[in-house]
Amino acid sequence: MQKEINIRIGNAWKRFWSLKEVMKNPHVPLKDKTTVFNSCLLPCLTYGAQTWAFTNKQSRALRVCQNRMERSMLIIKLRNKIKLTNTRSKTKVENVTYTVKKLKWNWVGHMIRSKKKKWTKEVTVWRPRDGKRREGRPKIRWEDDTKKVAGMTWQRNAENKKTWRTLGEAYAKGQADNVTDVEE
Repeated sequence: MQKEINIRIGNAWKRFWSLKEVMKNPHVPLKDKTTVFNSCLLPCLTYGAQTWAFTNKQSRALRVCQNRMERSMLIIKLRNKIKLTNTRSKTKVENVTYTVKKLKWNWVGHMIRSKKKKWTKEVTVWRPRDGKRREGRPKIRWEDDTKKVAGMTWQRNAENKKTWRTLGEAYAKGQADNVTDVEE
C-alpha cells in the first residue's frame, strides 16, 4: 500500500510542476490556485483511495505532500517557520485526510446499497471459516475504521442513505480533526 501512495504522491508532484505557471506565479490570485489544487491536484493525490486500508503513516505521507504543495503555492520556505494553520487558513484547500475518508465512506455506502452482484461486495462481506487472525497486533483491515464509527452492524447502517451520510460526515470530520498537522 505504501508503494501505491508513493506513486500517487509522485504523480501529484508531476501534475503540480506541470501547472507551475499557475501554482508558483505570485500574480495569480490565491483563489484560482486553490481551485486548481482542489480540482486537479487533490484528485490526482487521492486516486483510488476508496480501496486503501489507511494507516497513520500513510495519512502522514499524504499530509506532508499537501503541506509542501501549499507552502510552494504561497512561495514560503520551510525555514521561515510559518505555522501550517496559517498557510491552511490562507489557501483554504481541502484537507487530504478528510477527502480520503469521505471518498472511502461514500464508496462503502454505494457498494453495500448496490443490488447487483459484484465481486467487491462479495469480498467485503466474506468471512473465513475459522474466523481467527494471528496472534499479536493485527494488521489494519479495510473495514476496521468503518466499524469504529458505524459499529458491527455497519452493513445494515449503510442501507439507509441518510443515516450513512450523517455518519460519514462525522467520520471524515473527526478523522481529519484528530490528526495533527505535520511540519515537514
